[in-house]
Formats: sequence, C-alpha cells, structure tokens
Amino acid sequence: MLQINIKQLVAAVQDATPFVKPEMNEGTSYLHSSIYNRLSRGWEVRLSDLDFNAFDSEDISSLSCLYRDVYEQNNYKANRIADTLRNIVPVCKTTAYV
Repeated sequence: MLQINIKQLVAAVQDATPFVKPEMNEGTSYLHSSIYNRLSRGWEVRLSDLDFNAFDSEDISSLSCLYRDVYEQNNYKANRIADTLRNIVPVCKTTAYV
C-alpha cells in the first residue's frame, strides 16, 4: 500500500521552484502570447488579428518544440502525480469506537 506523509508532501510542494517560461526569441514569444496563451485559456484567435511579419517559419518550429519538450512533458508529469494522489485510499490512524 502506498503511504504519503502529508506534511512532507506539502513542504515539498511549497519548496518546489516555480515554473519559469523558457527564454524565447521575439517571434516565438509573439506566437506564444498571441496564439498559445490564448488558445490554452479557451479564448479565440483570429487570423486577422495576427501580425504575420512578427514571426517566421523557424519561430513556428521553435514553438512546436517548446510545447513538445517543455509544456507537454510538464503537463504529463503533473497529471501522473495527480493520478497517483487521487488513487490513494485514506486510512484512519486513530481507532474510533462507535
């Protein structure tokens, strides 16, 4: 049976370094803020609102790699941790008489 020390878990979460967005060049940063951020929040993105001179095809490839190598991997790891925690069966440590 998997046992979790809640105090240690909370302390580890509080001590974890916060996620910092990786450095990006200007074009990739534009795509990240104008497209990725908006879509990930469920907002709409209109092609007519995009400045196609602000990025090039290399920036699109960079954003794709950034998503695959950073965001998708971090999301996978976070989901695995959450799934593990959801499957833990609570156990009462004190005896209760009814």
